[in-house]
Amino acid sequence: MLRQDLERILAAAVEDGITPSAVCAVALNGNYVPTLTFGHVATYADDGTRLPEAQRVPVTERTVYDLASITKVFTAITALSLVDDGLLELDVPVSTYLDEYKGREITLRHLLTHTSGLPGTWTGWRAAFDDGHFFDREELLKDLLETAPETAPGAALKYSCLGYNTIMALAERVTRQPWASLVHDRVLDPVTAPLLYSEFGSPVIAEEEPSFLGFYPDPARCAATEIQPEFGRGTVQGIVHDEAAWSLGGAGGNAGLFATADALLAFAEILRTGVRGIISDELAAEMWRDQLPDILGPQAARDAEFGHGLGLRIHQESWMGVDGVDGRGHSGFTGTSMLVDRDAGISVVLLTNRVHPNRDASDVAPLRRAVAEAVYNQAKRGPIPRVY
Repeated sequence: MLRQDLERILAAAVEDGITPSAVCAVALNGNYVPTLTFGHVATYADDGTRLPEAQRVPVTERTVYDLASITKVFTAITALSLVDDGLLELDVPVSTYLDEYKGREITLRHLLTHTSGLPGTWTGWRAAFDDGHFFDREELLKDLLETAPETAPGAALKYSCLGYNTIMALAERVTRQPWASLVHDRVLDPVTAPLLYSEFGSPVIAEEEPSFLGFYPDPARCAATEIQPEFGRGTVQGIVHDEAAWSLGGAGGNAGLFATADALLAFAEILRTGVRGIISDELAAEMWRDQLPDILGPQAARDAEFGHGLGLRIHQESWMGVDGVDGRGHSGFTGTSMLVDRDAGISVVLLTNRVHPNRDASDVAPLRRAVAEAVYNQAKRGPIPRVY
């Protein structure tokens, strides 16, 4: 029943032009639904004309998608692993570690919960591009860290990609390690290592297109995102869509990760079952717990449309659905989402490239919600057969 429901929902979304493609992977109490794939890697050429049917490449289970802001969950866990190691603290001012932040009372907890008071976006990359199409990462980070807050920390909930790139800069400063390698060492490698072995412990025979979770994929395997001739990028494919992350070298704190559906689902299951072996149980609980009542105050937290843990959104009903009261997860601008619910025993990954050929093409929130509701309905009906 669940598979048929999802097939109907995804097929309709592609047929109706909501997205050129959709790949969905689901686990219910540890049992996996076969990954569903619909649509094509790209439907438009670099010049904006529609590709003939004969030139369109169907997506597969091994198609790699730009995760966009789902990256923030990995950023949060990376930062929390540094807290576990005593390199960072949640509730001391960031200025303790960053001289550029002297006089500010923003903490890591503020940054992780979007309560720092920082602006939502940072446009320093655009000024650098307009000035000569050249990105100097150190100069860009200097500009980023000098961006003034709009409000006092802890005064309001405002989504901030800038805040998560600040976490990246903070982590690099205290570890003296490049961001991409830091995230790989602390989060990605532990997640992807089990994908390299069979259930009997023997190495999986190398595949031409293995599972993928990382910052720099093979562009030929990737679903296309936006066509951006104004930035000299043409059809963006295999390069991070988010311009801020692009300017910072492709691996940002706010965006930059790519994944196949199975690899992201493996991560979702690790998240659902406690992130053990990556961060402490105490900090995993803080990821899951709604932080807003403590930060904003009980009334302001009640007025918010959703809750927020350390890196995780809580019951964002617009895409998690009414039943997702205990749901945690994150969505991505490119059309991606990851939903986990410990009480219901579900993990749901939906990967689309709804920004192809342009970011104004569609709204996938109803699609995300329909997928979530189908999975919750199955959870109410009972278990699904185990699939290997």
